[in-house]
Amino acid sequence: MTVNEILPLLVPLIVIQLLLMALALRDLLRPERRVRGGNKGVWAMVIIFGELLGPLLYLAAGRIED
Repeated sequence: MTVNEILPLLVPLIVIQLLLMALALRDLLRPERRVRGGNKGVWAMVIIFGELLGPLLYLAAGRIED
């Protein structure tokens, strides 16, 4: 496979990953947001370094809904 064949497959995944990261980080940085474990720094690392699964994990299980 060449770069021209792979690129159309990768671009949508990269865009989805960046959008999920931005959404999760925006939610995490809200002052009133409480998170499981109480440590927003750890969740920020999970979101940033967790590829696609990090933001999904945070959005599904990391937030504490009041």
